[in-house]
Amino acid sequence: MRSKDTKIVWLTGISGVGKTYYSNIILEYCKIHNYKIKCFDGDTIRQKYKSSNSFTYDEIKKNNLLISDLCKKEIGKVDLVAVSVISPFEDVRKIIKEDFGDDIYFVYVHATIDSLKERDSKSLYKNADKGIIDNVIGYSDTLKYEIPLSPDLILNTSSTINPKTNKSKVISFIKNEVL
Repeated sequence: MRSKDTKIVWLTGISGVGKTYYSNIILEYCKIHNYKIKCFDGDTIRQKYKSSNSFTYDEIKKNNLLISDLCKKEIGKVDLVAVSVISPFEDVRKIIKEDFGDDIYFVYVHATIDSLKERDSKSLYKNADKGIIDNVIGYSDTLKYEIPLSPDLILNTSSTINPKTNKSKVISFIKNEVL
């Protein structure tokens, strides 16, 4: 509709909290209302660009900045870019914020560890508890997740929260704050 004013919605949070799920809700909303949208998912980008599976600070930063660059290429082509990627470091999110200014919105998606272990679709938490993997961001001692200092929206996706409540929050946010 008005793709000269491209907005970025960047969903951040540890693995399994629902970043991709809520990105898909944004996608659905945009399609229904004839907005042009592009979605970038951290897992898909890592596979497509054959990024290193090493989860060092530098590799994570490189991956997040690659996604930021992909967003820049969509400016003027789409109304909204939805990004779902862990992006655990506040200083990297700050760099990305500086690149897009008022056109980027950070959504912090979080849940209790117990909730994440219940739905552990990738078996990351199970394998971390067994000692099979030691690099689960925000769970393993070696990789911390820094909670965003000033997100534009916070979604608690713990098992005690009704997903319909969060869906309404996301749609209202997109409708009233972003587009």
